[in-house]
Amino acid sequence: PQELWPMAMRTNGHMMINAEKMAKNTGNFLLLREAIEKYSADAVRFALADAGDTVEDANFATKMADDAILKLTTFRTFVENGLSILSEMR
Repeated sequence: PQELWPMAMRTNGHMMINAEKMAKNTGNFLLLREAIEKYSADAVRFALADAGDTVEDANFATKMADDAILKLTTFRTFVENGLSILSEMR
């Protein structure tokens, strides 16, 4: 829900994609909305959390976003399977 969205976001430095500086003129540019549409909001959260929290420029790795989709799908399947046999467990 929109009321749970962050009120603001602060960045310092440049955002990189796959270890290359993000720039419109090189075509290496991705809007947050585009990233969410391409990978899903949860996968983008994983990739941004992994992007770095040091003084170095943040690096959004598309492989991390792709891997997050697989990990989240696998985890969801695991939970759904566990819930489906819950009544059979002691």
